[in-house]
Amino acid sequence: MPKVQVLPDALVNQIAAGEVVERPASVVKELVENALDAGATRVLVEADGGGIEAIRVADDGCGMGPEDARLALERHATSKIRSLDDLARVASLGFRGEALPSIASVSRLVLLTSPDASGLGTEVTAERGAPPVLRPARATRGTRVTVEDLFGNVPARRKFLKGADAEQRALTRSLTALALSRPDVRFSLVAKGRSLLDLPPARDALGRFAELMGTAPGEVVPVAFELSGMTLEGAVTAPSTTYASRTNQWLFVNGRAVKDGTVAHAAQLAAREVLRDERHPGFVLFLTVDPALCDVNVHPQKLEVRFKEPSAVHSLVHRGLAAALTGGKGAVPLGGGSLLLRRVAPFGAAPPAADAARASAPADRFAEAPSEWGGALRPGPAALSTLLSPVEPAPAGYPEPAPAESPVGSLRLLGQYRESYLVAEGEDGIVLVDQHVAHERVRYERILASLAGKPAPSQRLLLPVPFEATADEAAQMQRADALLTVAGFTVSELSGRTFLVSAAPADLSAERVGPFLRDFLSRLAALPEGGEGEASSRAREALAASLACRGAVTVNTRLSPAEAARLLSDLSVCRDPYTCPHGRPILLSLPHGELLKRFGRRS
Repeated sequence: MPKVQVLPDALVNQIAAGEVVERPASVVKELVENALDAGATRVLVEADGGGIEAIRVADDGCGMGPEDARLALERHATSKIRSLDDLARVASLGFRGEALPSIASVSRLVLLTSPDASGLGTEVTAERGAPPVLRPARATRGTRVTVEDLFGNVPARRKFLKGADAEQRALTRSLTALALSRPDVRFSLVAKGRSLLDLPPARDALGRFAELMGTAPGEVVPVAFELSGMTLEGAVTAPSTTYASRTNQWLFVNGRAVKDGTVAHAAQLAAREVLRDERHPGFVLFLTVDPALCDVNVHPQKLEVRFKEPSAVHSLVHRGLAAALTGGKGAVPLGGGSLLLRRVAPFGAAPPAADAARASAPADRFAEAPSEWGGALRPGPAALSTLLSPVEPAPAGYPEPAPAESPVGSLRLLGQYRESYLVAEGEDGIVLVDQHVAHERVRYERILASLAGKPAPSQRLLLPVPFEATADEAAQMQRADALLTVAGFTVSELSGRTFLVSAAPADLSAERVGPFLRDFLSRLAALPEGGEGEASSRAREALAASLACRGAVTVNTRLSPAEAARLLSDLSVCRDPYTCPHGRPILLSLPHGELLKRFGRRS
């Protein structure tokens, strides 16, 4: 007997299922894509036990006759393509003919379909790879697929699934992406008897995106850009509405939801140039290219594409997203003068009028401002020669700032730079402290410690704050319910995606409740799945980071010497006093030796 043998069909289907069907979310994706390819205008998805126990997908598409229904469960049987040329220019979501037989090989699948409104249809039952059984049945126009006990006959695959809640969140996100791709279709998602999604047809992608994100129309702006025969359309949240992670970002290439490193980098670059911080916009982008210039047949689940000209795609996304975020003005470059050191005019020489005005402006701003760091600041003159005149001796009794303890030793506070950064003299040179991230680190460690103990102090809100969550955020709210209670929140569910907050931590004002929840749930969604203890610890850290950021002293806030010293003292006892919870530096130092070198006093 030869050693090489042709595998039986049942085993082949299970191998294929390992590539196509990864988890319940994969099943939903494949079935809903079939529904959309069939011309559905309404899609209903029901899930039990996160989709592990049962998934039901019903649509009002074209349906199938008995022979098509039977062939639909054969491997590589499809109505989408006929030739190699069709594969090169495929426009449908599905085209391989692998999904249904792969799903049927690892579950109990029942397909009920009818091509017309006669009420007569066909039911096909496939039991874990067994030959399908057909029979006539009553059915309305369209198709309904029921998948039960996923991976029940493959225990090795079943044990690698996450818990029901985690699988439900993945399933919800998968359906959300499909709903964004087709705003003209009504989508509904029901889980445990709760409506998680109920999206009527929208006028365009911008309307569907705004509804899913729970944002006001003014908080979402359209994206429209063309380059090299390609188009980029969609919507992005305004710069005033950002998130802690990239969870709320979706990309579609020729209508198909994909992940692509080139596009991700271009979007990240545009956001960093415009927002100038570590926050992320939410967006849905539709990239339309000639099908001959991109290959969608490079991933088993069709989640990746390969572009023939990736640099052109990168430029399109970068420029298009930046233009939308800046209202069409593009990213604002830094002025050349900000990057150059200019030679000062000779002593006694009057500078140009424009330079004199610029020189006097900052000084005039603080001319009458009292300073607790030591006397009133003197008025600033308009001429450079006066700026360089001898400084009068300090008045008698001038208070010498007391040394303050810090993570880098004792510091002598000198003042604030633009009311945002503390400036101090240390043993080894000058130290700059970002007051916002320093206070954020102090608050973070205190809040994190309090979450491990008794519930935090809470205040009843005069008017309860409604919170309209996205479908993914609604799933995260269930995950975080107990933790929010410990933090001092009282949250009740009004419907599948609408919540009411009636109490919050004592230091969180009512107007900050919505932004805090949005930020925290975004951080929570970005966390990797782990064991129960590990997941709980990461969730507490995400909650502490969001609360710490919301209550920390902001930039452009004047601090007294006593407040600044207290902040440095509190920072010095932190477990990690050098970076904020997001990883940004808290302290920057300029060693004395480097200062001498910069002034040419030492080589």
